[in-house]
Amino acid sequence: MQFARKPKTKAGFKIIPGALIPAFFTLLTGCAALPDLAPYRDATLQLRSTVLVGGSAVQSGLDAAAGSYEAGDPAAKRIRESSQKFATEWRARIAAADSLVEYADALNDIARSATEGAGAARSLADSLGKLASGAGIAPPPAGTVAAAADAAAFVYAHIAAVRAAQSLDEALQSAQPAVDRVAALLTGDLQASLNLLRASHRLQRDALVLKYNEEMGFLKALTRERKEIYGRSSLRPEDEQRLKKLSEMHEATREWREPMEKALAEMESTLKIRVELIKSTQTAVAEWAAAHRNIAAAVREKRSVNVEALVQATLEARELVRRLKEL
Repeated sequence: MQFARKPKTKAGFKIIPGALIPAFFTLLTGCAALPDLAPYRDATLQLRSTVLVGGSAVQSGLDAAAGSYEAGDPAAKRIRESSQKFATEWRARIAAADSLVEYADALNDIARSATEGAGAARSLADSLGKLASGAGIAPPPAGTVAAAADAAAFVYAHIAAVRAAQSLDEALQSAQPAVDRVAALLTGDLQASLNLLRASHRLQRDALVLKYNEEMGFLKALTRERKEIYGRSSLRPEDEQRLKKLSEMHEATREWREPMEKALAEMESTLKIRVELIKSTQTAVAEWAAAHRNIAAAVREKRSVNVEALVQATLEARELVRRLKEL
């Protein structure tokens, strides 16, 4: 009867059969390394900066609109009240942006710790709770039954699911709907600020046009008269003389038309960049949530995280910030 040969030894160490090598290294390492989340954290920091500048852009637009009216004008008073209200509300959005950074930091710490079990899930739940709180989503009162559509009930139900998860993979998947809801909340706030910015721009434009109201009335009268004369079947000598006079008067309006048109063009240019900045920030927030979804897949599939779209969105926002500062 033959027996299987014992593995040979070398220098006092037992040689492990090839079939057992993968299992051996699994025992040594516990699991494959978690993905590097430093790029996600860094991009989140840039996103926070973009949110701050976006708020400043809206605030500047409101202040410029208020400054277009005479002191004591009811319109100026309404705009300044809106500006003060916006400043108060935007501080809460800055706190939300801070919570995004804290959450990304926490995710990075979990990844660096290389833990994937229930402990990692509980840590993620704690961080997700802070994210929700920072975004202004408070836990629903104990004992109440909230509607499924209620943001607080929805988010904290998912936080509970994260806390009950037995693995980081499961926890990240349970966290995603809550992350999406927080991102949607911030995106909605950005949209509200965009609407406010456009409304203030209209008021600012109206104030400038009102400033030149008499001049514009005179210009329209010149235009109507020229059109009426040119519409005649034939022109008399006196018509020719009148057209010449009208042309001279029209040319004289350049003295006030050019400054007005320049001011209007500058308003439109500034508004365009401010609007693009807010929209770019909305895109970056959406990409932040999408990158979080990619993190969950990367942990599950043991691969690197692709945050290129998020990084690109923040870079585009940074370029708009640069252009805005140059105005």
